[in-house]
Amino acid sequence: MRVLIAYNPVSGRGVANKLGRDISAALLQSGCDVELLPTEAGDPKNWLSPRLKQMDRVVAVGGDGTLRSIASCLVDTNIPVYHAASGTENLFAKSMRMSNDSRKVAEVVLNGEVKLIDTATANGEFLLLMASVGFDAEVVADLAKNRGKSITHMSYLTPCIRKFLKFYPPEVSVTVDGVEVVEKRRGWVVVANSFAYAKGLNPARNASLTDGLLDVVFLPIQSRCSLITWILRVKRGVHLLHKNVVELRGRNIQINTSSPAYWQLDGDSPSENQTTFLNVAIHPKSLTIITS
Repeated sequence: MRVLIAYNPVSGRGVANKLGRDISAALLQSGCDVELLPTEAGDPKNWLSPRLKQMDRVVAVGGDGTLRSIASCLVDTNIPVYHAASGTENLFAKSMRMSNDSRKVAEVVLNGEVKLIDTATANGEFLLLMASVGFDAEVVADLAKNRGKSITHMSYLTPCIRKFLKFYPPEVSVTVDGVEVVEKRRGWVVVANSFAYAKGLNPARNASLTDGLLDVVFLPIQSRCSLITWILRVKRGVHLLHKNVVELRGRNIQINTSSPAYWQLDGDSPSENQTTFLNVAIHPKSLTIITS
């Protein structure tokens, strides 16, 4: 079996580097042909896609951003990927119960179950977990402008404070499969392919990676005070019971904002990080993964 281990050399302050080498050693002991490849900046189709032609399996070592970059090249290839997580939140690995123990990773890569999951695009950019417009997107954009090579949970503290003090909710309209469900209301919109979200908040807690649909949740937010109230409701898991919440599912979600607003996907700030239009489309059963 030929296995490519693609690792982010700065993820986890060097943890991914060691983890990638440990997984490589475990797979070599099992008789696999292994290539160890550090990730690079820029379009992964330039540095990763040429290496995939002869591979049977791929292991992505790093955080959710690393996985998103690698998985974007594996869509519709039938090459299965496993996420050995070493990032800050590791949402995908936690939701799919994927290990970062090198021997367990090697065992699952060799003998695990192969299954198909859904992916999506947001304004043409690949996403695996979710996209959003609102306070979280502003924080992600602020962090992207000021971050170092590696981040921790504490890295988000200053951006959160800075954006909270200046926060003014965007005015949004939301269309689901051609039907407008929110018209020019201030708030926070999350479009989710997976239920997993940072710090276990899970605003779209009913989303699934295998149902062929996107979940969209709109929380009406008018002020900083109401932002705190809604975050507490989400934390308690009672927000979807509120009469003013909009929760729907569809294959194509469009978000329009009255003025340019920040958006984020899978916890990253995209290259075009302010827009008045966001289109999120599902791609059912397009990525092959390995599970235990």
